[in-house]
Amino acid sequence: MLNFLSFLFNPNNTVVSLLVVLIVLTMIAFVIPSGSSNLGNSTTSPMVNNNFMAQSESSYFSITKSYCLFVTMVPLIWSLYLWAVFDAVGHSLQMVVTLERLHLSFGIDSVSLSLTILTTALFPLCIMLMRTFKGYITFLLLEIVIYGALNVLDLLGFYVLFEASLILLFLLIGRTPFGNIEAAYKIVLYTMAGSLVLLPIIFVLYALGGSTSLLYLMCNFSSQQSLDDTLPSQWIDLPERQLILGWGLFLVFAVKIPLLPVHLWLPEAHVAAPTAGSVLLAGVLLKLGGIGFIRFMIPILPTFTASIFPLVCCMCLASFLFSTLSTIRQIDLKKIVAYSSIGHMAMITLAIFSMSEYSAYNATFMMVAHGLVSPCLFLLVGLLYDRYHTKFLLYFTGLGAHMPIFSIFFFLCTLANLSFPLFPNFIAEFLCLTSIFSVHSLYAYIFCVCQVLGTVASFWAFNRIIHGMPFSLPSGTIPLVEHGKDAIENAPMLQYTRWAGPLSRLEVSLVLPLMIGIIWLGVKPMA
Repeated sequence: MLNFLSFLFNPNNTVVSLLVVLIVLTMIAFVIPSGSSNLGNSTTSPMVNNNFMAQSESSYFSITKSYCLFVTMVPLIWSLYLWAVFDAVGHSLQMVVTLERLHLSFGIDSVSLSLTILTTALFPLCIMLMRTFKGYITFLLLEIVIYGALNVLDLLGFYVLFEASLILLFLLIGRTPFGNIEAAYKIVLYTMAGSLVLLPIIFVLYALGGSTSLLYLMCNFSSQQSLDDTLPSQWIDLPERQLILGWGLFLVFAVKIPLLPVHLWLPEAHVAAPTAGSVLLAGVLLKLGGIGFIRFMIPILPTFTASIFPLVCCMCLASFLFSTLSTIRQIDLKKIVAYSSIGHMAMITLAIFSMSEYSAYNATFMMVAHGLVSPCLFLLVGLLYDRYHTKFLLYFTGLGAHMPIFSIFFFLCTLANLSFPLFPNFIAEFLCLTSIFSVHSLYAYIFCVCQVLGTVASFWAFNRIIHGMPFSLPSGTIPLVEHGKDAIENAPMLQYTRWAGPLSRLEVSLVLPLMIGIIWLGVKPMA
């Protein structure tokens, strides 16, 4: 026990300590009473019993939500500590911990640290948006597996943790009666196809290198000499073997990021997912494909990565052009934001594969910027859905007349999404285009031209929602009484129109942290 405590409090083991503490706190959430047990044995009258059950369930629900919010705040504070002690001068892995009995290694670098802070900042927001006990537990488990996937240095561990997150996402999207089981199965089919390719690749890597650890595979595959001098390096670096491994890893991460033509699961998942699920999917889960390219594929197979750059350029350009054109013709607000996310992830992928001097850092900044702007847009769409119970664009018009604060937030997020100056997407796309220009200027020019189409779609959706005649909820009639209650039968009827209320203080407090992060990262990106 003393050895375990000394291991947890060791500053060099901070990454694993956070994971262990998060697992323990999540296990405690399972034993919190739900409030439904031992309430049906009461001998009081049914009306009193029902009132007592409602009050008890409400109190237990509040306790559960407060505890889960506290659990998600612990990794946020801990990740800020990691940010404070991280040596930004060094470009290597830091705080590397090897668990020998589990054959796993954990560590952080600048890429995983940025995405870890983003992840831990989004989960308290997701907990505030959920309204069921099962949803709270699902998001706590999701935080465990996503945090582990961001910091694990083992390909098999990354595979297990990422697939666990997809199982939880399937449960979140296929929930009844509000979910869509077809969209959940579509996610499973696309990602399962990639997973069935990745698992044999992991076995081949283990057979060739003797381990699935990133550190060992980098030494065996990317260098000219093997760690074992008795084993010739030509046996490990055979072109045929690297070709199979490279295509396998590329196809897997292309599904997860996603790229054309394996992108159709993403819009359906966003439409079927709750608001918290869309925030998490756009903010964190899409970035796991990018970190897979940066952490596993490029260090292990750099030669193969450079050889397929023309094909990746064609796929990214097709994804960007197709997503922007599809955004213009969509009528579902969630699909509009989802297709714009596909275009941004295509630019991130192309910046990663450019393999310029700072391509990984530029792509990471783009992922962080997208991880703030896109969740904020999904959150605003979710707030609209709570009022109007629809996401179709044709039903919205003139919201600026009676929802001014929402209109300001939506306007700022629209400017950020189309990469307007003083917003983080502008700086991020400028850096990504710099990486692309250093390799091939024609691809960068095509991206610049296609960006105009994204601007058209964003402004068209904004003008359709905010401007125009005000949109009202279903109206009705009330009696117009001027001389007391006796004249109510013969009183004329007055038509009235019911408007959606402005954002409440709680809703503003949910949007405000994301807006502060967007403006702060756009004005002072090097902070």
